[in-house]
Amino acid sequence: MKKTSLFAVVFLTVYTLIAQPSQQYFDNWNDPYIQQRIEDGIRQNRMGAFTLAFEDKSGEPINGLTVEIKQIKHDFYFGANGFMVNGFKDPKENELFEKYFTQLFNFVTIPFYWPELELQPGKLRFDKNSEEIYRRPAPDVVLEFSKKYGLTPKGHTLVWDNPRWSIPDWLPANEEVIEQKISKRIEEIAERYGHSIQIWDVANEVTDRHPDVIMPKDFTYKAFKESERLFPYSNDFTLNFTTGIWKRSIKREYSADYLLIDNLKLRNAKMDAIGFQYHNFNEDEYWKILKGDVFSPKSLFETLDLYSDFNLPLHITEITVSALSDKGPEYQAIMTENLYKLWFSHPKVEAIIWWNLVDQTAAPGYTRPDGRVVRGEDKWMGGLLNRDFSKKPAFDVLDRLINKEWKTQVGLKMAADEDRAQFRGFYGEYELVIKKGDKTYKRTVDFGKKSAASQVLVLD
Repeated sequence: MKKTSLFAVVFLTVYTLIAQPSQQYFDNWNDPYIQQRIEDGIRQNRMGAFTLAFEDKSGEPINGLTVEIKQIKHDFYFGANGFMVNGFKDPKENELFEKYFTQLFNFVTIPFYWPELELQPGKLRFDKNSEEIYRRPAPDVVLEFSKKYGLTPKGHTLVWDNPRWSIPDWLPANEEVIEQKISKRIEEIAERYGHSIQIWDVANEVTDRHPDVIMPKDFTYKAFKESERLFPYSNDFTLNFTTGIWKRSIKREYSADYLLIDNLKLRNAKMDAIGFQYHNFNEDEYWKILKGDVFSPKSLFETLDLYSDFNLPLHITEITVSALSDKGPEYQAIMTENLYKLWFSHPKVEAIIWWNLVDQTAAPGYTRPDGRVVRGEDKWMGGLLNRDFSKKPAFDVLDRLINKEWKTQVGLKMAADEDRAQFRGFYGEYELVIKKGDKTYKRTVDFGKKSAASQVLVLD
């Protein structure tokens, strides 16, 4: 029998102790103030009191109805990226991707990364019959997917200075030319998608600027002004920040992120939402999260509260909750439930977007020009599904929250002298089955956060 060294035993013991949520982690999240704030926030910010009144064609009230009320769609945006739509070689896997994506989500991020969208100057990969590129489906492919399932689409991203993901090889190192090319890019995208896609990440990760990349001076402001000029005014524009924004917020109104937003707003840039990424892309930080040392619920709330100063919707735009170690999927589920409940409870948050649905479909690694190898993001095991499409515990957590705990289903029986039904539910679209004697009526009604809380239905 092979003997285990004392060092190995000690190492495994210590590893087991740190590779799991600590008591401090649970204490942070189970704090009565935090739990009460989450519970109150969900009830106050995600639910409303609704009234249904019924009348006939002549305007006379109809009494004594039985009404079955079932929520079929959320007003809130729950999403993920659509980078693997039709991206698997096996058609059955593409079907599974669509099945599980639409089981959870009503919102999809469409890739508009410049290098793969315009492989050569002037040759754009918009059409669904364009050349296939891994994790970069042509926008029409994902837009067709969104229409098929009634998903809200978002374009990502118009401007980004990342040399690997967003700067084409053919782009000259000349600020004036780059500015012209960016304007042309925004114009072409706006012309084709300005009416079919209403939400856009205009600029990405600006406060994590790549100093070695030549970009026009003040390119973020210019990108917002060009987008405002070229897109229909109904479009919503987001400024998207990296995960660092949560930690930098300790500087409060003097953080670079806050100052940038303030600067753009003072110059009347049409910014309609602020985006916050949340990626566990650092192993040391991952263990610190499990120990309860970083990204505590208190600090997350403080960051969201800080950026509420701007009175803009807040979007959690990209999420990777890692699943390292053998029990990683179990811990991923715990962290995911806590995070989603907190974000969903906050009055200014209106979207939560997971990043990669399936393991081993994250951003691949690459080699930099200087020869250094950058590892891919698959190592973080941040999907909600394993590569064989079996569900991870985090998938079941979101399924329970989004489709059960945060959806309303209720049956009401009105008294013989009552012509209206009242109930409290989550904001969204509802399907009604109304019965009066031997007659049955089916209706759909929207009780979104911005919709009328009292609506009259006319029955034949």
